[in-house]
Amino acid sequence: MKYIYQYIAVLAIFLVTGCDKFLDVEPKGKQLLQTVKDYDLWLNSQALTYETHVYTLYRFSDIYDIHPYNLNSITVTDLQYRWALQFEDPTLTPSIWSNFYNIIYYYNAVINGIDNAQGGSAQEKQKLKAEALLGRAHEYFYLVNLYGKIYNPSTADQDLSVPFVSSSDIVTITPPRSTVKQAYENIIADLNMALASLPADNATNRFRGSVAAANSMLARVYFYMRDYANARKYAELSLQAPSLMMLDYNAGVITATGFPNWPALVTRKDVIYARGAGAMSNVATVPVTLSFAQSFAAGDLRSYFIKDINKSTLSANPKRGTINYCYAYLASTTSPNMAGNANIGTSVAEMKLIIAEGAVRSGDLTTALQQLDDVRKNRFSPTGYAAFQSGDQAAILQKITDERLFELPFGGVRWLDMRRLSSEGKMPAVNRYDANGNVFETLQPNDPRYVLKIPLNILGYNPDMPQNQ
Repeated sequence: MKYIYQYIAVLAIFLVTGCDKFLDVEPKGKQLLQTVKDYDLWLNSQALTYETHVYTLYRFSDIYDIHPYNLNSITVTDLQYRWALQFEDPTLTPSIWSNFYNIIYYYNAVINGIDNAQGGSAQEKQKLKAEALLGRAHEYFYLVNLYGKIYNPSTADQDLSVPFVSSSDIVTITPPRSTVKQAYENIIADLNMALASLPADNATNRFRGSVAAANSMLARVYFYMRDYANARKYAELSLQAPSLMMLDYNAGVITATGFPNWPALVTRKDVIYARGAGAMSNVATVPVTLSFAQSFAAGDLRSYFIKDINKSTLSANPKRGTINYCYAYLASTTSPNMAGNANIGTSVAEMKLIIAEGAVRSGDLTTALQQLDDVRKNRFSPTGYAAFQSGDQAAILQKITDERLFELPFGGVRWLDMRRLSSEGKMPAVNRYDANGNVFETLQPNDPRYVLKIPLNILGYNPDMPQNQ
């Protein structure tokens, strides 16, 4: 195989020298981090803590049902919106693939270099290595869920995933694509290895690693393996950190004029492992479908995020193609105000919903309903609020599924949820419409387009690498 990683690392040179001075990647793989303090500072770098998921947004259901662009357009956004098999110029850097591998390269530099760093204790070095293992696992989790099939125990040892690169030497030959099973085994191994040396909590900086963060990532990993028992187990373990609690939208966070008291992501009490949304943190709004905008129940304070174009609230009679979800900016009644970046990392609410789903699938309806209520009562005005009650397992599971969409619509997992639900026969076909209401594209359940194609640019550097079918 060719040196795909060299191609990725060359891009990293420009990213690092333009933004941070903690690491200067050189063509022969030399890294200039020298002291334990250097490595510690580097783990705070936005190059590691903010990721570019902006293009995957446009693959979601519930993204606008009128295409605002020319249907003949070939921009990345437009092609992603139509689930094109290839959506990037093959002569340019593939944005999604390279973004993840750049961050992996940085984490590998820490994992492979920290033992030889100057200063610091052995315990400090092990802690930093553990944080890098956690970060690397997070990146590979997304890669396998973008470029590999959904985990299926009967085929996971045959389905192809992505190359697992553990070297920080940019001239190391890229390994072949691992199987989906191997990828998940590597991710789980990284997380289990990290647990032994991570601090119990990260209350002063949610972007940094902790036992709670690693357990929450294990919960997310097992959840998308559809191992719901283990997902519940690790979600419960993650919530043992004493600093964590639900963010109550009724407790001074939301007011008559907006969200002026929205806490910063770095210390938010409901964030377990903070990962910024990169380019999406600068996107004021994301257009959404009329059906999604109208699906919020009366009293649901999350409906505050839904706005008409150029209006402070959703009008009584909204029109298709004019509705926005305030993703990173939380609009006040006067103007959009930046109130903190959206989190695509793990949260208390996500863990509670994982516990709820694990419980209901095992027949523990009481726990499922309690966890569901723990989330919803913090999102609804208390006036007229009633906890969801049912003795029907299927009905509770559907309510949890609906709640994931309301709570995590742009939290980094919607595309993954669509894949998971599709594999279980619970994801309906998704249509794209023109201005006249005509369907011009449909994503069917179990559509092959739920797995991204390997970018043509990458295959050009690696002609022996098999393409997804």
